[in-house]
Amino acid sequence: MISRHCWNKENSFGNTYSNIFGEVPNIEIAHVYLMEGTPDYESVVSRYFHISEKQIFKSVFCKNMEVGEEVFASFQTNTKGDASMIAQYHKMLTFGKKYRWAVLNWARELAWLIGKVDYQGLMEFVKSFSPDVLFIPYNNVFFSNRIALKVSKTLNIPMVLNMEMDHYSLNRISYNPFFWIDRLLKRRIIRKLVNRASFVYVISEKLKQEYELLLKKDCKVLYKIPDLTRKKYDYKPSDKVVHYLFTGNISANRWKSLALLTSELKKYDNCVFDIYTATPISKEMQKALYIPGKSLIHRPVSQNEIIALQNSADVLVHAEAFDKYNKSLVRCAISTKIMDYLSVGRCILAIGPADVASIEYLKNNDLGIIAYDSKTIQNCVNSTNDSKTRTFYSKKAMAFVSTQLDANKLRTQLLGELQSAIDSYKKVQ
Repeated sequence: MISRHCWNKENSFGNTYSNIFGEVPNIEIAHVYLMEGTPDYESVVSRYFHISEKQIFKSVFCKNMEVGEEVFASFQTNTKGDASMIAQYHKMLTFGKKYRWAVLNWARELAWLIGKVDYQGLMEFVKSFSPDVLFIPYNNVFFSNRIALKVSKTLNIPMVLNMEMDHYSLNRISYNPFFWIDRLLKRRIIRKLVNRASFVYVISEKLKQEYELLLKKDCKVLYKIPDLTRKKYDYKPSDKVVHYLFTGNISANRWKSLALLTSELKKYDNCVFDIYTATPISKEMQKALYIPGKSLIHRPVSQNEIIALQNSADVLVHAEAFDKYNKSLVRCAISTKIMDYLSVGRCILAIGPADVASIEYLKNNDLGIIAYDSKTIQNCVNSTNDSKTRTFYSKKAMAFVSTQLDANKLRTQLLGELQSAIDSYKKVQ
Protein backbone atom coordinates (compact mmCIF):
# COMPACT_ATOMS: atom_id res chain seq x y z
CA MET A 1 0.00 0.00 0.00
CA ILE A 2 1.28 3.48 -0.91
CA SER A 3 -0.35 6.53 0.71
CA ARG A 4 0.40 10.00 2.02
CA HIS A 5 -0.67 9.32 5.57
CA CYS A 6 1.02 7.41 8.35
CA TRP A 7 -0.76 4.24 9.53
CA ASN A 8 -1.73 5.35 13.01
CA LYS A 9 -5.10 4.61 14.60
CA GLU A 10 -5.25 8.15 16.00
CA ASN A 11 -5.69 9.55 12.49
CA SER A 12 -8.55 8.87 10.08
CA PHE A 13 -6.36 6.92 7.64
CA GLY A 14 -5.00 4.43 10.16
CA ASN A 15 -8.33 4.11 11.94
CA THR A 16 -10.15 3.35 8.69
CA TYR A 17 -7.66 0.91 7.17
CA SER A 18 -7.10 -0.97 10.43
CA ASN A 19 -10.87 -1.37 10.51
CA ILE A 20 -10.97 -2.64 6.91
CA PHE A 21 -7.87 -4.86 6.81
CA GLY A 22 -7.13 -5.55 10.48
CA GLU A 23 -9.03 -8.83 10.72
CA VAL A 24 -8.88 -10.01 7.11
CA PRO A 25 -7.39 -13.54 7.15
CA ASN A 26 -4.32 -14.53 5.11
CA ILE A 27 -3.20 -11.00 4.30
CA GLU A 28 0.07 -9.16 4.98
CA ILE A 29 0.74 -5.50 4.13
CA ALA A 30 3.88 -3.44 3.55
CA HIS A 31 3.05 0.25 3.81
CA VAL A 32 4.84 3.16 2.12
CA TYR A 33 3.85 6.58 3.50
CA LEU A 34 4.88 10.17 2.74
CA MET A 35 3.89 12.34 5.74
CA GLU A 36 5.59 12.73 9.11
CA GLY A 37 4.77 10.37 11.93
CA THR A 38 5.55 6.97 13.38
CA PRO A 39 3.09 4.18 12.58
CA ASP A 40 1.11 2.23 15.12
CA TYR A 41 1.65 -1.45 15.60
CA GLU A 42 -0.94 -3.20 13.43
CA SER A 43 -0.73 -6.99 13.19
CA VAL A 44 -1.65 -7.08 9.51
CA VAL A 45 1.11 -4.58 8.55
CA SER A 46 4.53 -6.20 8.77
CA ARG A 47 6.76 -3.46 7.31
CA TYR A 48 6.81 0.32 6.79
CA PHE A 49 8.83 2.56 4.47
CA HIS A 50 8.81 6.31 5.16
CA ILE A 51 9.59 9.09 2.67
CA SER A 52 9.69 12.15 4.93
CA GLU A 53 8.12 15.29 3.51
CA LYS A 54 10.24 17.47 5.76
CA GLN A 55 13.37 15.73 4.51
CA ILE A 56 12.19 16.16 0.92
CA PHE A 57 12.23 19.93 1.48
CA LYS A 58 15.80 19.65 2.81
CA SER A 59 16.89 17.52 -0.15
CA VAL A 60 16.02 20.38 -2.52
CA PHE A 61 19.05 22.24 -1.15
CA CYS A 62 21.32 19.27 -0.34
CA LYS A 63 23.09 17.94 -3.40
CA ASN A 64 23.74 14.33 -2.34
CA MET A 65 20.72 13.78 -0.08
CA GLU A 66 18.14 11.08 -0.97
CA VAL A 67 15.05 10.53 1.18
CA GLY A 68 13.43 7.25 2.22
CA GLU A 69 14.00 4.57 4.83
CA GLU A 70 12.37 1.57 6.44
CA VAL A 71 10.90 2.41 9.85
CA PHE A 72 9.25 0.49 12.64
CA ALA A 73 5.99 0.77 14.52
CA SER A 74 5.47 2.98 17.57
CA PHE A 75 6.14 0.30 20.20
CA GLN A 76 9.68 1.65 19.77
CA THR A 77 10.15 4.97 21.56
CA ASN A 78 10.77 8.09 19.47
CA THR A 79 13.63 10.39 20.36
CA LYS A 80 12.89 13.93 21.55
CA GLY A 81 14.34 15.15 18.26
CA ASP A 82 11.86 13.07 16.29
CA ALA A 83 8.96 14.35 18.39
CA SER A 84 10.10 17.95 17.99
CA MET A 85 10.41 17.57 14.22
CA ILE A 86 6.93 16.04 13.94
CA ALA A 87 5.43 18.81 16.11
CA GLN A 88 6.98 21.51 13.91
CA TYR A 89 5.75 19.74 10.78
CA HIS A 90 2.18 19.49 12.04
CA LYS A 91 2.29 23.15 13.08
CA MET A 92 3.14 24.00 9.47
CA LEU A 93 0.29 21.78 8.19
CA THR A 94 -2.17 23.43 10.57
CA PHE A 95 -1.15 26.85 9.25
CA GLY A 96 -1.70 25.60 5.69
CA LYS A 97 -5.13 24.16 6.51
CA LYS A 98 -6.21 27.37 8.23
CA TYR A 99 -5.23 29.78 5.44
CA ARG A 100 -5.36 27.40 2.42
CA TRP A 101 -2.94 29.48 0.38
CA ALA A 102 -2.48 27.99 -3.07
CA VAL A 103 1.18 29.07 -2.97
CA LEU A 104 1.79 26.64 -0.08
CA ASN A 105 0.41 23.74 -2.13
CA TRP A 106 2.49 24.76 -5.13
CA ALA A 107 5.60 25.00 -2.95
CA ARG A 108 4.94 21.49 -1.64
CA GLU A 109 4.44 20.05 -5.12
CA LEU A 110 7.58 21.81 -6.39
CA ALA A 111 9.61 20.46 -3.47
CA TRP A 112 8.51 16.91 -4.24
CA LEU A 113 9.24 17.46 -7.94
CA ILE A 114 12.77 18.77 -7.32
CA GLY A 115 13.55 16.87 -4.11
CA LYS A 116 15.31 13.54 -4.28
CA VAL A 117 13.43 10.37 -3.35
CA ASP A 118 15.58 7.29 -2.72
CA TYR A 119 13.88 5.28 -5.43
CA GLN A 120 16.53 2.57 -5.34
CA GLY A 121 15.91 2.01 -1.62
CA LEU A 122 12.15 2.14 -2.18
CA MET A 123 12.27 -0.45 -4.97
CA GLU A 124 14.54 -2.72 -2.93
CA PHE A 125 12.05 -2.50 -0.03
CA VAL A 126 9.09 -3.31 -2.28
CA LYS A 127 10.81 -6.15 -4.12
CA SER A 128 12.07 -7.70 -0.88
CA PHE A 129 8.47 -7.82 0.34
CA SER A 130 7.45 -9.46 -2.98
CA PRO A 131 3.83 -8.22 -3.01
CA ASP A 132 1.00 -9.92 -4.91
CA VAL A 133 -1.03 -6.74 -5.40
CA LEU A 134 -0.46 -2.99 -5.15
CA PHE A 135 -3.20 -1.10 -3.24
CA ILE A 136 -3.33 2.67 -3.82
CA PRO A 137 -5.57 4.95 -1.71
CA TYR A 138 -5.89 7.93 -4.07
CA ASN A 139 -4.55 11.22 -2.71
CA ASN A 140 -5.43 14.43 -4.50
CA VAL A 141 -1.82 15.57 -4.88
CA PHE A 142 0.58 14.97 -7.74
CA PHE A 143 3.60 13.69 -5.83
CA SER A 144 2.08 10.63 -4.15
CA ASN A 145 0.46 9.53 -7.39
CA ARG A 146 3.74 9.92 -9.32
CA ILE A 147 5.41 7.60 -6.81
CA ALA A 148 2.53 5.11 -7.03
CA LEU A 149 2.74 5.08 -10.84
CA LYS A 150 6.52 4.62 -10.75
CA VAL A 151 6.23 1.62 -8.43
CA SER A 152 3.36 0.17 -10.46
CA LYS A 153 5.36 0.40 -13.70
CA THR A 154 8.33 -1.33 -12.05
CA LEU A 155 6.38 -4.27 -10.62
CA ASN A 156 4.69 -6.93 -12.68
CA ILE A 157 1.68 -7.22 -10.38
CA PRO A 158 -1.96 -6.03 -10.43
CA MET A 159 -2.96 -2.69 -8.92
CA VAL A 160 -6.18 -1.71 -7.14
CA LEU A 161 -7.14 1.96 -6.75
CA ASN A 162 -9.30 3.26 -3.88
CA MET A 163 -11.11 6.62 -4.22
CA GLU A 164 -13.09 8.02 -1.30
CA MET A 165 -14.30 11.24 -2.97
CA ASP A 166 -15.07 12.51 -6.44
CA HIS A 167 -11.76 13.90 -7.67
CA TYR A 168 -12.42 13.30 -11.36
CA SER A 169 -15.76 14.58 -12.61
CA LEU A 170 -16.35 18.16 -13.72
CA ASN A 171 -19.40 18.35 -11.47
CA ARG A 172 -17.83 20.94 -9.18
CA ILE A 173 -18.40 24.64 -8.55
CA SER A 174 -15.50 27.08 -8.59
CA TYR A 175 -14.83 30.45 -10.19
CA ASN A 176 -11.10 30.12 -9.69
CA PRO A 177 -9.30 29.34 -12.98
CA PHE A 178 -6.38 27.77 -11.08
CA PHE A 179 -8.80 25.25 -9.56
CA TRP A 180 -9.84 24.08 -13.02
CA ILE A 181 -6.25 23.92 -14.30
CA ASP A 182 -5.38 21.79 -11.27
CA ARG A 183 -8.51 19.64 -11.75
CA LEU A 184 -7.78 18.94 -15.42
CA LEU A 185 -4.15 18.05 -14.75
CA LYS A 186 -5.14 15.68 -11.94
CA ARG A 187 -7.75 14.05 -14.18
CA ARG A 188 -4.86 12.99 -16.42
CA ILE A 189 -3.01 11.29 -13.58
CA ILE A 190 -6.25 9.62 -12.40
CA ARG A 191 -6.74 8.16 -15.89
CA LYS A 192 -3.18 6.81 -15.79
CA LEU A 193 -3.87 5.14 -12.44
CA VAL A 194 -7.24 3.80 -13.58
CA ASN A 195 -5.72 2.36 -16.76
CA ARG A 196 -3.26 0.35 -14.67
CA ALA A 197 -5.87 -0.72 -12.10
CA SER A 198 -7.69 -4.06 -12.17
CA PHE A 199 -10.69 -2.27 -10.67
CA VAL A 200 -11.47 0.80 -8.57
CA TYR A 201 -12.83 0.81 -5.04
CA VAL A 202 -15.16 3.73 -4.23
CA ILE A 203 -16.89 4.74 -1.01
CA SER A 204 -20.53 4.90 -2.13
CA GLU A 205 -23.01 3.46 -4.61
CA LYS A 206 -23.47 6.99 -5.95
CA LEU A 207 -19.77 7.29 -6.81
CA LYS A 208 -19.73 3.76 -8.24
CA GLN A 209 -22.49 4.57 -10.71
CA GLU A 210 -20.84 7.81 -11.84
CA TYR A 211 -17.32 6.43 -12.15
CA GLU A 212 -18.29 3.32 -14.07
CA LEU A 213 -19.73 5.66 -16.71
CA LEU A 214 -16.93 8.23 -16.61
CA LEU A 215 -13.90 5.96 -16.22
CA LYS A 216 -15.16 2.89 -18.11
CA LYS A 217 -13.76 0.71 -15.33
CA ASP A 218 -15.32 -1.82 -12.97
CA CYS A 219 -15.95 -0.16 -9.58
CA LYS A 220 -16.71 -1.80 -6.24
CA VAL A 221 -17.89 -0.20 -3.00
CA LEU A 222 -15.42 -0.36 -0.09
CA TYR A 223 -16.72 1.27 3.07
CA LYS A 224 -15.71 1.06 6.69
CA ILE A 225 -16.71 -2.24 8.31
CA PRO A 226 -18.88 -2.26 11.47
CA ASP A 227 -16.89 -2.59 14.69
CA LEU A 228 -19.25 -3.79 17.39
CA THR A 229 -16.47 -3.63 19.99
CA ARG A 230 -16.97 0.17 19.98
CA LYS A 231 -20.26 -0.30 21.83
CA LYS A 232 -19.49 -0.58 25.54
CA TYR A 233 -23.05 -0.73 26.89
CA ASP A 234 -26.68 -0.44 25.78
CA TYR A 235 -28.18 3.00 25.55
CA LYS A 236 -30.14 4.19 28.58
CA PRO A 237 -31.86 7.55 28.04
CA SER A 238 -31.29 10.32 30.53
CA ASP A 239 -34.30 12.09 32.00
CA LYS A 240 -32.28 15.21 32.80
CA VAL A 241 -29.61 16.45 30.37
CA VAL A 242 -29.58 15.45 26.67
CA HIS A 243 -25.95 15.27 25.57
CA TYR A 244 -25.24 16.01 21.87
CA LEU A 245 -21.78 15.13 20.54
CA PHE A 246 -19.86 15.82 17.32
CA THR A 247 -16.42 14.32 16.66
CA GLY A 248 -14.51 15.12 13.49
CA ASN A 249 -13.63 17.70 10.87
CA ILE A 250 -15.71 20.89 10.83
CA SER A 251 -14.05 22.52 7.79
CA ALA A 252 -15.71 22.85 4.36
CA ASN A 253 -18.47 24.85 6.09
CA ARG A 254 -19.66 21.91 8.18
CA TRP A 255 -19.32 24.28 11.12
CA LYS A 256 -22.12 26.43 9.66
CA SER A 257 -24.45 23.43 9.75
CA LEU A 258 -23.40 22.76 13.34
CA ALA A 259 -24.14 26.41 14.10
CA LEU A 260 -27.79 25.78 13.17
CA LEU A 261 -27.87 23.24 15.97
CA THR A 262 -26.15 25.45 18.55
CA SER A 263 -28.57 28.26 17.73
CA GLU A 264 -31.55 25.95 18.25
CA LEU A 265 -30.19 24.40 21.46
CA LYS A 266 -30.14 27.86 23.08
CA LYS A 267 -33.89 27.45 23.53
CA TYR A 268 -33.55 24.35 25.72
CA ASP A 269 -32.37 24.21 29.32
CA ASN A 270 -31.74 20.45 29.28
CA CYS A 271 -29.32 20.20 26.30
CA VAL A 272 -25.53 20.39 26.02
CA PHE A 273 -23.40 20.08 22.88
CA ASP A 274 -19.72 19.07 22.78
CA ILE A 275 -17.60 19.40 19.62
CA TYR A 276 -14.24 17.61 19.38
CA THR A 277 -12.27 18.61 16.31
CA ALA A 278 -8.73 18.98 14.97
CA THR A 279 -9.88 21.73 12.58
CA PRO A 280 -8.21 25.09 13.31
CA ILE A 281 -10.88 27.32 14.88
CA SER A 282 -11.35 30.82 13.44
CA LYS A 283 -12.95 33.70 15.34
CA GLU A 284 -16.05 33.30 13.17
CA MET A 285 -16.35 29.62 14.08
CA GLN A 286 -15.79 30.37 17.76
CA LYS A 287 -18.53 33.00 17.75
CA ALA A 288 -21.01 30.69 16.02
CA LEU A 289 -20.32 27.48 17.96
CA TYR A 290 -19.26 28.44 21.47
CA ILE A 291 -21.98 29.10 24.05
CA PRO A 292 -20.76 28.98 27.68
CA GLY A 293 -22.37 26.14 29.56
CA LYS A 294 -24.27 25.00 26.45
CA SER A 295 -21.96 24.37 23.49
CA LEU A 296 -18.23 23.78 23.91
CA ILE A 297 -15.37 23.22 21.46
CA HIS A 298 -12.63 20.81 22.51
CA ARG A 299 -9.23 19.84 21.18
CA PRO A 300 -9.00 16.37 19.57
CA VAL A 301 -8.57 13.39 21.89
CA SER A 302 -7.44 9.79 21.44
CA GLN A 303 -9.57 7.14 19.75
CA ASN A 304 -10.18 5.40 23.07
CA GLU A 305 -11.47 8.67 24.52
CA ILE A 306 -13.64 9.26 21.44
CA ILE A 307 -15.21 5.82 21.87
CA ALA A 308 -15.93 6.53 25.56
CA LEU A 309 -17.48 9.91 24.69
CA GLN A 310 -19.68 8.39 21.99
CA ASN A 311 -20.90 5.71 24.41
CA SER A 312 -21.83 8.35 26.98
CA ALA A 313 -23.66 10.61 24.50
CA ASP A 314 -27.40 10.70 23.83
CA VAL A 315 -27.24 12.05 20.27
CA LEU A 316 -24.33 11.77 17.81
CA VAL A 317 -24.26 14.60 15.28
CA HIS A 318 -23.23 14.41 11.62
CA ALA A 319 -23.02 17.53 9.44
CA GLU A 320 -22.49 18.46 5.79
CA ALA A 321 -22.45 21.93 4.27
CA PHE A 322 -25.37 23.47 2.39
CA ASP A 323 -23.48 25.90 0.14
CA LYS A 324 -23.04 24.80 -3.47
CA TYR A 325 -19.24 24.74 -3.50
CA ASN A 326 -18.75 22.48 -0.46
CA LYS A 327 -21.81 20.43 -1.29
CA SER A 328 -20.24 19.61 -4.67
CA LEU A 329 -17.06 18.60 -2.82
CA VAL A 330 -18.71 15.85 -0.72
CA ARG A 331 -21.77 14.92 -2.79
CA CYS A 332 -20.51 11.35 -3.45
CA ALA A 333 -18.63 10.75 -0.19
CA ILE A 334 -19.80 9.03 2.98
CA SER A 335 -17.97 9.98 6.16
CA THR A 336 -16.41 6.98 7.91
CA LYS A 337 -17.63 8.62 11.12
CA ILE A 338 -21.16 7.39 10.28
CA MET A 339 -20.11 3.74 10.61
CA ASP A 340 -18.46 4.55 13.94
CA TYR A 341 -21.68 6.19 15.11
CA LEU A 342 -23.78 3.21 14.04
CA SER A 343 -21.39 0.74 15.69
CA VAL A 344 -21.78 2.52 19.04
CA GLY A 345 -25.57 2.23 18.80
CA ARG A 346 -26.70 5.77 19.52
CA CYS A 347 -29.29 8.05 17.93
CA ILE A 348 -27.88 10.07 15.02
CA LEU A 349 -28.89 13.63 14.16
CA ALA A 350 -27.71 14.52 10.65
CA ILE A 351 -27.72 18.06 9.28
CA GLY A 352 -27.18 18.50 5.55
CA PRO A 353 -28.66 18.58 2.04
CA ALA A 354 -30.78 15.63 0.93
CA ASP A 355 -28.77 14.89 -2.23
CA VAL A 356 -25.30 14.20 -0.81
CA ALA A 357 -24.28 10.57 -0.34
CA SER A 358 -23.87 10.56 3.45
CA ILE A 359 -27.33 12.03 4.04
CA GLU A 360 -28.83 9.72 1.40
CA TYR A 361 -27.29 6.71 3.16
CA LEU A 362 -28.91 7.63 6.47
CA LYS A 363 -32.20 8.59 4.82
CA ASN A 364 -32.52 5.47 2.62
CA ASN A 365 -31.89 3.16 5.59
CA ASP A 366 -33.84 5.29 8.12
CA LEU A 367 -30.85 5.43 10.45
CA GLY A 368 -31.35 8.83 12.06
CA ILE A 369 -33.17 12.13 12.38
CA ILE A 370 -32.29 14.41 9.46
CA ALA A 371 -32.48 18.20 9.20
CA TYR A 372 -32.42 19.06 5.50
CA ASP A 373 -32.35 22.83 6.05
CA SER A 374 -32.60 25.55 8.69
CA LYS A 375 -36.41 25.29 8.70
CA THR A 376 -36.46 21.65 9.82
CA ILE A 377 -33.81 21.85 12.57
CA GLN A 378 -36.38 22.76 15.26
CA ASN A 379 -38.56 19.69 14.60
CA CYS A 380 -35.47 17.48 14.51
CA VAL A 381 -34.23 18.75 17.88
CA ASN A 382 -37.70 18.20 19.32
CA SER A 383 -37.49 14.60 18.08
CA THR A 384 -34.00 13.91 19.41
CA ASN A 385 -34.96 15.42 22.77
CA ASP A 386 -37.60 12.70 23.09
CA SER A 387 -36.16 9.69 24.94
CA LYS A 388 -38.37 7.19 23.08
CA THR A 389 -37.13 8.46 19.72
CA ARG A 390 -33.49 8.24 20.84
CA THR A 391 -34.01 4.70 22.11
CA PHE A 392 -35.76 3.68 18.86
CA TYR A 393 -32.87 4.86 16.67
CA SER A 394 -30.28 3.42 19.02
CA LYS A 395 -31.81 -0.04 18.66
CA LYS A 396 -32.29 0.46 14.91
CA ALA A 397 -28.59 1.27 14.46
CA MET A 398 -27.54 -1.94 16.18
CA ALA A 399 -30.06 -4.01 14.25
CA PHE A 400 -28.78 -2.55 10.97
CA VAL A 401 -25.09 -3.25 11.56
CA SER A 402 -25.84 -6.70 12.99
CA THR A 403 -28.16 -7.95 10.23
CA GLN A 404 -27.36 -5.89 7.12
CA LEU A 405 -23.58 -5.51 7.45
CA ASP A 406 -21.97 -8.81 8.42
CA ALA A 407 -18.33 -7.91 9.18
CA ASN A 408 -16.93 -11.40 8.47
CA LYS A 409 -18.79 -11.59 5.18
CA LEU A 410 -17.51 -8.15 4.15
CA ARG A 411 -13.89 -9.09 4.94
CA THR A 412 -14.21 -12.39 3.08
CA GLN A 413 -15.62 -10.48 0.11
CA LEU A 414 -12.69 -8.04 0.20
CA LEU A 415 -10.14 -10.85 0.26
CA GLY A 416 -11.94 -12.58 -2.61
CA GLU A 417 -11.93 -9.40 -4.72
CA LEU A 418 -8.19 -8.89 -4.21
CA GLN A 419 -7.51 -12.55 -5.02
CA SER A 420 -9.63 -12.23 -8.15
CA ALA A 421 -7.51 -9.26 -9.29
CA ILE A 422 -4.36 -11.34 -8.79
CA ASP A 423 -5.78 -14.38 -10.64
CA SER A 424 -7.10 -12.30 -13.54
CA TYR A 425 -3.77 -10.49 -13.91
CA LYS A 426 -1.84 -13.78 -14.06
CA LYS A 427 -4.09 -15.07 -16.85
CA VAL A 428 -3.19 -12.23 -19.22
CA GLN A 429 0.56 -12.30 -18.54
